[in-house]
Amino acid sequence: MTEPIKIDNTGEMIAAIPAMLGFVPSQSVVLVFLAGNRLSHIARMDFGEMDHLLVTAAISRSNDTEGVYVIVIADNRTFHQVLDESERVIAMLLGAGADVWGSFYTPSIRGGETWTDMRGLFETGTIPDPTTTQVGAATVLNGRTIARDRSELTARYRRKDSVTVTDRRRARVAKETMGEEFASSIIRELAELVSTRTTPDSALAARVGLLLTTDIHARDAILGLAVIDPNVASETMEAIASKLRTRERVAALTVAGFFAYVNFQGPAAGSAFTAAREEATQHPLCDTRMLGLLEQALTAGLHPTMIRKLAGTGVRIAREKFRVELPAPSDAWI
Repeated sequence: MTEPIKIDNTGEMIAAIPAMLGFVPSQSVVLVFLAGNRLSHIARMDFGEMDHLLVTAAISRSNDTEGVYVIVIADNRTFHQVLDESERVIAMLLGAGADVWGSFYTPSIRGGETWTDMRGLFETGTIPDPTTTQVGAATVLNGRTIARDRSELTARYRRKDSVTVTDRRRARVAKETMGEEFASSIIRELAELVSTRTTPDSALAARVGLLLTTDIHARDAILGLAVIDPNVASETMEAIASKLRTRERVAALTVAGFFAYVNFQGPAAGSAFTAAREEATQHPLCDTRMLGLLEQALTAGLHPTMIRKLAGTGVRIAREKFRVELPAPSDAWI
């Protein structure tokens, strides 16, 4: 079992935020919720955009939260603007019943930057390099990447190329020829790619896109790939989605967002869901039922462990319906 990572001071807590979010925030207010000495969850909103509904949703994400830290990250703002924003958010938190343990400000999250205590005597300290902290090192060891900013995170879910007409034709022929084995073979191939961290090619992307939009049981079975490695599963489906269009792209982005969600990467999941919704808006016949449910869950702050149950169901479907043996979820999975 992995030993818990200890954060010893304010600078280390602020330096850990990019790893927890998946990108380096700027012009933001970040709420760090704790249950005793354990991190419960984290929420971020643009500077000046935090409101009562968002605060209430953030608080309700966990019933064991005991306290919250407010971190304001904003450059090109006057000290009075930062202080006003800090006090405004604190007032909303207190009004919603939260116990605010502290409020800190920094112009940016980078090594050597100064943080300031906004609720005490304006004491200051230094933020260590986020890449050198234990949290940052653990993030890299787990295969996760930290985007330089939110726009880089969003760019991961843009269309980069497209499967060819030949790829699509061959996918349809394979489906007609292989019958029920078509789905089983793709699920096995995806499981192998996730296990070996291999980049999918356009031919596989065409087959996956066809499967996702024609077999809802197969789609649900594919969710079980998260049990192998949710981070690699997300990257794999992200790469597949980048090659697809219309309803196939919507389906692949939805699954990629699911994998990010269960991997505690809420901002990445949100970016995937936003890209899926934008694609679906251009193509009204897309099936967005699963997308809508996941969007609602993320907006409501449903904890990733609750969503992870879908992956366990996917493992069962893969075994019973498609004869694909995916790993059983461990006790630590839920």
